[in-house]
Amino acid sequence: MLAANIPPEHAAAIEEHFTLHRLDAADDKDAFFAEVGPRISGLVTSGFRGYDRKLLDGLPNVKIVSVWGAGLQALDLDAARERGIVVTNTPDDSKIAVAELGMGLLLAAARWLPEGDSFVRSGRWASEPYGRQGVGLTGKRCGIVALGTIGRAVAQRAAAFDMKVSYFGPRKKKDAPYDYVPDVVTLARQSDFLVLCCPETPLTRGLIDANVLEALGQEGILVNIARGGIVDEPALIAALDAGTIRAVALDVFVGEPNVAEALRKSDRVVMAAHIGTQTEDVRRKRKELTLGNLLAFFAGKSVISPV
Repeated sequence: MLAANIPPEHAAAIEEHFTLHRLDAADDKDAFFAEVGPRISGLVTSGFRGYDRKLLDGLPNVKIVSVWGAGLQALDLDAARERGIVVTNTPDDSKIAVAELGMGLLLAAARWLPEGDSFVRSGRWASEPYGRQGVGLTGKRCGIVALGTIGRAVAQRAAAFDMKVSYFGPRKKKDAPYDYVPDVVTLARQSDFLVLCCPETPLTRGLIDANVLEALGQEGILVNIARGGIVDEPALIAALDAGTIRAVALDVFVGEPNVAEALRKSDRVVMAAHIGTQTEDVRRKRKELTLGNLLAFFAGKSVISPV
């Protein structure tokens, strides 16, 4: 059974080998579970959608969950363990892909690249100079919220641009060669660029509020490659309107794919469509591992990438 949105060609590859029941195509979910739930032996979901105890309750005979993606936060591993269900995922270079996009967004906001592209395409350059000034990265301060796998990858790339890196998180990392700042407001105040790399949890939801944005200041740039809910969106829109911060670069949004009109219309917002892991390299590996784990399990072999 497929319980999440994955690329159509990936679903098609699975369907070449298995009968694929699609939960998202069911108009009546209760009827769906009543009819096919007991016949399902394998579940495919995404790291973003995950699964919970209630979903497994509707699939009493499921034996394997093949997760498309590397994330574990949305997976109820205890519920699977209690039922003896094998869980696999697709460890890949997604942290690198997300970090690279983060630096791309940071650069795009620093140098107004989308506006420059639009200016040239419009033909205006032939009759007028492009006058908007950007900012450089060398010597600037890059503050990272959460120095996990993605945060470390961003830090390495920021350091390669000769930026001064510091970070905030729940605890200091003893092996990290960067300055630790114990609270996010202070980190924002000390940063020219603030890059969000943390998971969305009850503790981080709305973490970037009006106080943090005010601390980031009129020359500060916010980059969010984490989750939309980490930023207080009304506070962000107000800060942009008031000139409290210089710019923001976003790959994630509250309520995506529906994006607030105020963000879409602002000339100080750079946007991408949640494409952090959307590279051929990462997607090819996810397709191979998602299917490969299922084929190995049902052939009685060891799965390739168990959680």
